[in-house]
Parts: sequence; structure tokens; C-alpha cells
Amino acid sequence: MSESQTQPSQSQDVGEVHLSLPLAYQQTLVTELLDEDALLIIARGLGLPRIVTNLIHAYDVAGGNLVLIIGADDREIEWIGEGLAELGTLNKGTMNRTGLTVVNTEMMSLERREMLYSAGGVFAVTSRILVVDILSDVIATNKITGIIVLHAEKVTATSQEAFILRLFRERNKAGFIKAFSDMPESFITGFSPLTNMLKHMFLRKASLWPRFQVLVAESLEQDVTTHRKLKDVIEVSVSLTPSMKEIQTAVLECVDICLRELRRSSNAILDLDDDDWAVENALHTNFDVRIRRQLDPVWHRLNYKSRQMVSDLTTLRQILNYLLNYDCVSFNKMLDIVIAANTPSPGSTRSNSSPWLFLDAANVLFTVARQRVYVGAPITDITSSEAGGGKKQDDLFPDGITPVLEEQPKWEQLGVLLDEITADLFSNPHATAGSEANTVLIMCAEERTCDQIKEYLSERGHAKSVEEQEDRGAAWHMLRRKLREYISWKPGFANARQELFVDKKADDKKKSANADRDKSSQPQFRGRPPPNKRRRVRGRSAVAASSSRKGSGMAIDLDEVDSSDVVQLLEEKFENEDIESSIAKTVAATEALDTPDEYFFELFDMNDIVAVLPYDGDMDDYVLEELQPKYVIMYEPDAAFIRRLEVHRASNRDSQLKIYLMYYGDSIEEQRYLSAVRKEKDAFSKLIRERANMAMVMTTDVDDLAAPEDSFLRKVNTRIAGGGRMDVLVTPPRVIVDMREFRSSLPSLLHGRQLVIVPSMLTVGDYILSPHICVERKSIPDLISSFRDGRLYSQCETMTHYYKTVVLLIEFDQNKSFSLEPFSDVSASTVSASAGAGGAIGGYDLQAKLVLLVLSFPNLRIIWSSSPYQTAEIFLELKRNHEEPDPETATNVGLDELGENSDSANLYNQAALDMVRSMPGITAVNYRNLMYDVENFQQLCQMSESEIAKSVGREAARKVWRFINRDLRTRQEEEDS
Repeated sequence: MSESQTQPSQSQDVGEVHLSLPLAYQQTLVTELLDEDALLIIARGLGLPRIVTNLIHAYDVAGGNLVLIIGADDREIEWIGEGLAELGTLNKGTMNRTGLTVVNTEMMSLERREMLYSAGGVFAVTSRILVVDILSDVIATNKITGIIVLHAEKVTATSQEAFILRLFRERNKAGFIKAFSDMPESFITGFSPLTNMLKHMFLRKASLWPRFQVLVAESLEQDVTTHRKLKDVIEVSVSLTPSMKEIQTAVLECVDICLRELRRSSNAILDLDDDDWAVENALHTNFDVRIRRQLDPVWHRLNYKSRQMVSDLTTLRQILNYLLNYDCVSFNKMLDIVIAANTPSPGSTRSNSSPWLFLDAANVLFTVARQRVYVGAPITDITSSEAGGGKKQDDLFPDGITPVLEEQPKWEQLGVLLDEITADLFSNPHATAGSEANTVLIMCAEERTCDQIKEYLSERGHAKSVEEQEDRGAAWHMLRRKLREYISWKPGFANARQELFVDKKADDKKKSANADRDKSSQPQFRGRPPPNKRRRVRGRSAVAASSSRKGSGMAIDLDEVDSSDVVQLLEEKFENEDIESSIAKTVAATEALDTPDEYFFELFDMNDIVAVLPYDGDMDDYVLEELQPKYVIMYEPDAAFIRRLEVHRASNRDSQLKIYLMYYGDSIEEQRYLSAVRKEKDAFSKLIRERANMAMVMTTDVDDLAAPEDSFLRKVNTRIAGGGRMDVLVTPPRVIVDMREFRSSLPSLLHGRQLVIVPSMLTVGDYILSPHICVERKSIPDLISSFRDGRLYSQCETMTHYYKTVVLLIEFDQNKSFSLEPFSDVSASTVSASAGAGGAIGGYDLQAKLVLLVLSFPNLRIIWSSSPYQTAEIFLELKRNHEEPDPETATNVGLDELGENSDSANLYNQAALDMVRSMPGITAVNYRNLMYDVENFQQLCQMSESEIAKSVGREAARKVWRFINRDLRTRQEEEDS
């Protein structure tokens, strides 16, 4: 690979380095980024990791710069570290390099981080840790050379990355900010999205590099030395079978009906764009996610049928993908899982099924899918003995079943391409040039597809070796084996589903009988493994016959079990059985070896390797560099990987790379590929137009972003003589925030309201607004889990002990409905279960638990917030006319006063102290009260629940008393029953 020498701008503190950038557009990009700050938006596959690594290498000067990398995931950090090490070896002797230091865990002490920051270098820091370090002055912000932001499309107004950049620009006006992204589609949503994104990152310039940019096109399409045109990709169009076309049409018809029905039921409450709800958009991978995002604000107003259709769109989209990627037997097995997930439990009369299952198109889907595998009577009551365990190969299937086993059309074409490659290698045995080997690389979209191709190629090679290539090829033998496994799998699958419903009912009965007990101490599955760890059970099938009733109004619903959970559970079981089968085959092959001498290891000859790998983003660049393949077969189209191949071929000018692109013609696969290319091109076109019409941002100073009068009034104490004394300034308002709260966007919004954020490790509460106001913030998922494990009750009990005003802030998501489940929607099963547990209606309902919490803590104040923005305004109102909190005092609240170095710690028996603190209900706060009131364990065991409650509170006393007075024999009998 060639190397070019680039002279960085002398305005930056960088050294003269050799950059490993062989292409002209890559060199130009790095040179421009060294000269000025910018947001780089580049097309996927054009070598963004290499560009970022070389740019960072230019600033990697020992003792000179402090460069921070944010927004990178673990794998990208590893790649950057390896790239810097390689470039450091390349530039050895020119300048000392520090390499990459990763700061990604709280286990590293503050002193250690401060020492590392002061030494300088390149650091990859998680956003949450960096925010805390900047606010705590662990890192000297004015000494930061610059910040590099990866995945800039994720930077929003409330993101941690935007908070970091705001803090950085407030205290450092000279440091650089450089952002990178290869997702142009993320910058075209909303009003002036590019302008807003630049504002969030305090940048003025956007650098756009699509595939059709002139310099990029020239670098990839021709050799700059010989000006010869590089070879194009060879497209191989494969036609779908008639049955696959019929299934594809049926699924698209189901999608169209679901969309029309969903649009009709939602038009009354939501203005929808017909273009966004077209069937053509259903081909994209994130189509169902966009539909759900549009309906989130009115989700609580949709009926159950509309909500079900939204989840059905995900199922239908997966069926379309599986049709092209799975073999006919696996596809039919997947449809059986869908049917089982929508079939009611035995004895149920409720019908809340997916509406699309009752359509004629659904009947066509299931019928044709089965006919691709076999014809005859449906497989209903077939035992493993009837599967023909020891019969001849002609009698392997039960009577009445004739296997069809339709082969995937791409398999045969893949074999033709491999034969063509083999013939090419034999005809040109010395055609390999340089370090390039005759390696064949086959790329697929999923890991399961790779396993399927490996199995087919192995079967094909075996069939050729033993001269079994008769009228039925290797695919027939492979699918026949899968059909035998399917026949044996079907009865066990039916029993697994029955067991699931039985276990569900047993758990419901146990929960109803023990509603007054502490759920946190009860394991969900006692005396048996959880459903996803259950072994296969062979037996008679009870639901397989449902496939014969698809078109006759079969009773399919989701009355008692969530269909998504059942599908996930059964798919895990399906995959586990495949793994068990593979392990069994491997063990059998290993046991077939006669002696240990047959185990040996050797290096593969690169000329004999046929690698089958899934697409893996930027990792594919390193795969191409490692394998250096001569032939690449793209089993499924991917625009980004085609560009990676172009970059690889243009970077290695002596390469004789040959590329084959396979796709199903006139199918959703072809349309999805063309649509993805068109969307990226349209996104770049919109960004180019917006950049041309964008107003020039003259400043990116943080102080200039706020109104001047607001900044002035916040500094003047207007309460003194009506603001007549302008020389009296007040201290800025301060909020003490728990370290764990920096996962949310609220600290960033509070800082945007000109509040001083003080990060602390709080034991009591999440936010301290004043010496007497403590706030515990809960999102809806966190609120539900806190009620489930009893954590919220203990938190409220501790807060009321130390603070006068205790606030429970329940915060909703900004883009979702600001509503809990209405009382009218409480299901009858919940009411009956609660009534059986003691007559309290809604015992499992969230609202009823909130009522019980308020009754237990009369001084507790509950504030409902519709979004983090409203929460910030609420905090400003709560702080008005109150004193500012002291960070040291707030941190010490709730801490153990009897530390190891305390003299009073010797007054107590340490063994007894540890035993008390290990009891249920005893916390680091209330155990001292218990020790003050109780002399020894004997007295504690003789106390009643009410007496213990005087020391530790009612809830903790209930747990302690039950722990002491529990009868282990009765407990064991309950578990056995």
C-alpha cells in the first residue's frame, strides 16, 4: 500500500507525520480538517476509520496535546488504538507518540484520571465520565487541545456529547472540535437539521463527501498513474421461484392492508403523510420503528387493534427477510413459531389475535410455505419413532407425506460462480500478483445465512467427492436432512408451548395467593428452570394441526401471553436446538477418530480458502486487508460494502480483484438496495442545498447564544431596593446532582438554564435543590421496577428521615404520551386477581401502588413532568427564594458515621454488626437506630413487629420480623407444593 506525506497546518500543534492515506480524497480531507474545524459527513464505506485514525495521529505528540475522543464504541476504540500503534511504528524516530488511553470505567480513581490528563496524550473517554470530570475540575478544560466526536448524528440538544461540547467551549475558546458521521440520512429530518446540528456542536462548517463527489469518483474509478478504468462489479440477477413470488405478494398484501387500516384508525387523532405510509417504505429495516415513533404521542389513545397492527408490521417485515435468506424448511418452521405465538392457551375463549392472520393472503402464505417443503396431510401426530429412525433412505418420511424441498435459487447460481472461479484458477495458475492470494470471500447479511451457505457448500463438496451428483443435487440431501429434523422437532415444539402456558398459569396463581408478600424475596421460577432454559420434551402435538385451519377462522389470539415474548422464547429454543444438533455432530465426528495421533494443526493455504462472513460495518475494511481476496461474491447486496471494495481495489493498484453481486431480480431485495442508494443520494442532495442556503454563523460563543438581558439579570440581585443597587451580585443558583443521574439529559438542561451543576456521590436522593428540598427522579420504567423490588419505599423512608421537603418527580419521555393507563383500561383479570388476594381492586396497578405510597408517606410530594425540559423549569421554580445547598453537607447525609477509623466503632461487636446489616430491610441508615434501641440479638428476636418499627420504620420492620420468625419447615413445604 502506498504512503503519502502530508504537511499539516502550522497553526495547529501537530508534527510532521507520514499519513497512511493512499487515495487523493483521503489526503485532501485530512489536510482540510487539520486547517479548520468542521463536521464531516461522508458516504458509508469510503474509509472513515482510516481518516479519523490518521487525523488523531497528527495530534498524537508526547507531552504536547491533550485530545479527547467521545462517541466511539468499544470496537472503534480498539481499531483506533491499533491504527495509532501502526502509524507510530511507521513514524518511529520522527516524534514520540503516546498512543491511545481508554477511560471507560468508574473503577479508575479521580487521582489516577487527573494524573493521566495532566500528562497529555489521546484519550477515549465515555461521555458520562467526561461530564463529571469537567464539572469536578478533574481535567483542566483550558488545557484541552481539542475534542473529536464520532457518530455525530447522535448529538442532539439533550445528549451528553452536546453537554460536553458546551462545557468545553465555555471554558476553552481556542481548542478545536471536529465531528464525523457516515449517516447522512440522519441530518435531513426536521427544520434546518444541518444548521441545528452545527449549533449543538459549536461548528461553522459542514464538509460533505458523497460517492458522486468529483474527487472521490476520480480516486475510485481509475488508476491515477495509468489512467486506466477499473473493472466494474459483475451483477448476477437471480429469479425467484413462482412459490416465492406468491409468498412475497401475499406478505406485501398483508402489509398494505395493515397500513391502510392503521392509517384509517389514526387519521382522526394524527395528521399522517401518505408518502411515509406507503408500502414501498415497508422494505426498509427501520420502517416499523418510524411508524411507532409517529404514533408515540397518541399511543395511549389508540385501541388494542391498532397497537397490535404496529407490532404486526415488524413480524411481516421479518417474514419478507426470512423468505429470501432462509431455506424452505427453516422458513416454514419460523411460520410455525408465529402461529404458536398467536394461538390462545388451552381453554381460553378470548380472541385478541393479529388481524392479518385472518386474511386470505395469510392463508396463501402459510399454505404455499408448507407446499414448498412437502405435500400431503399436515404433520400433526407424528412421534419420533414414526420419523423412520432405522429405515432405508427411501422410507425416511411418514406415510402421506411427499417431500418437495424447494431449493433456494441463489444456491445453484452460487455453485456456478464457484465452478467458474475454479476454472479460472486452473486456466491461469500463475495469475496471482504481489501478496494477493486466490482467496474467495463470500459476504452475507446475517450469520444464519452464512451457516446455511457453509452447510450447502460442504454438502456440495461431499457430493462431488463421492460422485453422488445425480438428478438431485447437494441441496436435496441437505434439505432432506432438515425435513427429518423438522418432523422430529414438531411434537416437542407443541409440548414446549403447552408447558409455557401451564407454567404461566401456575405463576399467576402463586402471585395471586401471595400478593401481600414481598415480591423482591421470591424467585420467579422456583423448583424448575425458567422457560428459556427448559429442555426439549418429545410427545404428541397439540398445535401443529392449526396449520390446516389457517383459512377457516382459527382462534388465534394473544390473550394471556405477549406474542413478542413467546416469539422470542420459541426462537431461542429453535436456535438452541440447532446449536445442540451442531454440537452433537461435532462430538460424533470427534469420537470417530481412532487415535489421538489424528489430531494435528497446520496453516491453511490462502489459495484454498473460501471464507463466508457476514457484513460487519467498518470491520469489513480490516477483513479485506487481512484476507486480500482475489474473488468476492456478495451473496446479498450492500452499497457500503461495494464502496469498501472500491476503496480496497483503488488503494492496492496491483490488485486483480473480481467482484460478483448477486440479487433476486424483481424482488424486495433489489428494491431495498436501490431504495437505500437513492435515499443516501437524496440525503446528500438536501444537505448540499441546505448548506448553500445556510446563514453564516458568525460566532459559536456560548455566552452569545443566550439573550443579553437574561445573562445580565441573572447576575443582578433585583430583590434589593427593586434592583436599585446594581453593584450587588448574587451567587449563581446551584444544584447538587448524583453521579448516576448523568445518564439522563436533565443535568444538561439544568446547565442550559444557567444553573451550576455540582456532581456528588449522594446516598440520599438524586437532586438537592436546597438544604431542605430533596428530589428523587423516576422515569416510568424505573418507577415500575422500583415498585416491584421495594426500592422506592426505602428511598422515600430515608429521604423523609433527613429532609423536610421530599419530592418524587415522575418524568415522562418527551416524545411519548404524557399519560398512564386509564382506570377504565384495567383488565378484568387484574381486578379478579387483586380481589382474590384481599379484595383490593387494582392491586397490581401502578396507580394503586402510588396511592399506597402516598398513604404511607403523607409528607411526600409527587410532581408529574411531561419532559426533561419541563423538569428544568420546575426545578427553577422550586429553588426560588430558597438558600443554596452545600455540597459537602449533602454528600455526608446518610453516610455511615461509624467508620473504621471512628473511635465509637470499637463500642460494638463487629460480627454482630455485620449480621445486623445483612438482614433484610436493614440499610446503611437505619441500622444505627436499631443498635441504639436493642442490646443484643436475644432482645431483637423477642420484639414484636410494632416494637421494631419504632426504630427502623414499618416496611423495614416487617422484613426483619418475617426474617426472624420464618418457619423453615413450612417454607420448604410451600416450595415443594
